[in-house]
Amino acid sequence: MKRGKYFGKLCFIALAFSPALAFADNCENARNGFDDIYCVNKVYASADNDLNKNYQALRKYLTSTQKSILKSAQINWIHERDEQCMTSDSSVDVQCRLEKTQERNHWLIERIRECKTVGCKTDELRN
Repeated sequence: MKRGKYFGKLCFIALAFSPALAFADNCENARNGFDDIYCVNKVYASADNDLNKNYQALRKYLTSTQKSILKSAQINWIHERDEQCMTSDSSVDVQCRLEKTQERNHWLIERIRECKTVGCKTDELRN
């Protein structure tokens, strides 16, 4: 019973804001700071999705020991990124997270290239 009540409210909210969100998709002509935040979040979500794909793609080339090293390095990287991208008022700086995630994607792609051409270098996976 409660779920139906809340679902109805969520649908109303989604419908009420859908015209605003449709305009926000025009990120080249963002109207205000809210549109800017929406657009950066969309790009970040895409970069984060790529990060997960690249991480999984790299794992396919690794031995079990190398997978363990990569996992530990990735967890450390996530903690560092989150710490570096936290503002003084404990908010998340999405632009910072986007830039760090794009850098990490580049790093993962380079490891994949390395594995394909000369083999996976274990020491490189520790970063």
